Amino acid sequence: MKIITDSTADLPRETYEREEIGVVPLTIRLGNRTWSDFYDIEPDDYYATLRESTASPATSQPSHQEFIDAYEPYATKGEPVLSIHISSKLSGTYQSAALARSHFPKATIEVIDSRQASLGLGMVVLLCKERARSGASFQDVVTFSRDLARKVETYFSVDSLEYLKRGGRIGRAQSLLGTLMKVKPLLRLTDGEIHPLEKIRTTERLLNRFVQLVEEGSRKGHSLRLSVAESDNGEIASGLLMRLMKIPGVSLVYRCKLGGVITSHAGPGALAITFVEA
Repeated sequence: MKIITDSTADLPRETYEREEIGVVPLTIRLGNRTWSDFYDIEPDDYYATLRESTASPATSQPSHQEFIDAYEPYATKGEPVLSIHISSKLSGTYQSAALARSHFPKATIEVIDSRQASLGLGMVVLLCKERARSGASFQDVVTFSRDLARKVETYFSVDSLEYLKRGGRIGRAQSLLGTLMKVKPLLRLTDGEIHPLEKIRTTERLLNRFVQLVEEGSRKGHSLRLSVAESDNGEIASGLLMRLMKIPGVSLVYRCKLGGVITSHAGPGALAITFVEA
């Protein structure tokens, strides 16, 4: 089977290549410049560009034709395709993929709304690939992907809610606007939508809270699969990861840098964790 996702999964480039996972890119626009996410600009370069720019970034979903082009080689040879994408409440990417799927009525193509974004989406994609590699049937992996999407927990914080506000992706965290001054908002992705969780005063307290959340998850008696994402704050992410890996039962799936699309909406300085019961 072939697993395809979109560029908001934010997996490291070497992971896509090693696991042979297809990537359909979203588009980033900043001023008069346009990039194909993942393919045209590296995260570090985009962080620097975004910090220096006075323009507001914008992003757009792939066209259904881009998904048709991605599916066609596998549909033609009869190889089943599992296409897993960013939450439909955050992007129209899933809808584009579903429309493309209708062009192949005889092919085995399943399009999944992960209800996640960035490292949460990446977690679903990688664990589905792991399941497929173990010999599971296509239908078993499809069922697993839908079940997993409901179980993955994703928490993140941003330096400023301004980027989420500009991009219209703030969801129920809208209630925090106007109340934050030098506060680190702790946000949670729930059922594909951004929800406010807490207002935290300092970076140190924020990091402590991330650790506490993972500790609470591990106390339920299950092993946890964990991922950590950073956005122009690698030293902070490294310190957090060292603490998280000391928690019993925690194993690292991957660490990543937030890509251009996600950073356009979260802003530089964002930090995120995802975990799920093993």
